[in-house]
Amino acid sequence: MRADRLFSILLILSSKGMLTGKALAEHFEVSVRTIYRDIDKMSEAGIPVAAIGGTAGGFYLMENYRLDNLYLNKEEMNTVRAVLDSLNVIFGRNQQFNDIVLKFQHVYNLEDHKDQKLSIDMSHSSMEEELKEYLFTINKGIENSRVMIFQYINRNMEYLERCVEPMRIEFVQGQWYVTGYCRNRQEYRKFKLVRIKEMSLGDSFLKRNISDEELDEIFHKSYESKNIRVKLKFTNRIGEQLAEYFLKSNIKKSEDGYFVVEEYFPYEEGLIKFILGFGSECEVISPVYLREDIINYLKKTLANYNG
Repeated sequence: MRADRLFSILLILSSKGMLTGKALAEHFEVSVRTIYRDIDKMSEAGIPVAAIGGTAGGFYLMENYRLDNLYLNKEEMNTVRAVLDSLNVIFGRNQQFNDIVLKFQHVYNLEDHKDQKLSIDMSHSSMEEELKEYLFTINKGIENSRVMIFQYINRNMEYLERCVEPMRIEFVQGQWYVTGYCRNRQEYRKFKLVRIKEMSLGDSFLKRNISDEELDEIFHKSYESKNIRVKLKFTNRIGEQLAEYFLKSNIKKSEDGYFVVEEYFPYEEGLIKFILGFGSECEVISPVYLREDIINYLKKTLANYNG
């Protein structure tokens, strides 16, 4: 275990630069004294770990030291292999991805699957073939800095043309997204692939000077601006399953046997549909206007069956 931790410390310092002993101790769930002993062992082994004292200090690898090889144990390689197998379903047409797979197969003998205990399915069965085409096109657009043009369905069920400078592909909560700068809205946006139709590539564009961290902050602020605090009450029957949908720290059991959840959600139609997905097991306690929105939504739905 200690050898694994020493190598992990080396990888972390190599990729993240300077870190404090406290940060490393919290990461590995050991004492700071243990980290100091590990650093000493690394130094004895000839690894140039340097330290800077003070509140702004920490441990770091001296300049020009780098790792020439990637070492993975059998269990770690099985995990990587499971991910590669899943991604191959959708990225199989991507030459760069195929080259990566071939390199791993050559170095780690990936042909042997008998010990694989992890299976990951990242496909989307309702549009698997379209997904392959979209991911191939998006990746080409990102690599070659070409604008994407597609029809996108909005919340009003209207298809509108979008012209987007693609920046990255994301897989979030079971859905694929393309993130980029929307020329129509003149802002950074995320587009869900299941809502896209008729995708093609257009002219080249000049990449925008923005980091992933800055992009994430833009989306975080946009998300927060739409948030409202919602209080939900659930029956005891479904209470034990709530950890699948909400943070455990936000789930409380009341004295009368009900479960209460308080969280922030974006105020949009998707929130109403999410709540109604729990059926009669859930009741909105607050805000009052959300209760009224749900009542009106249900009345419109019932009208379809009262003809």
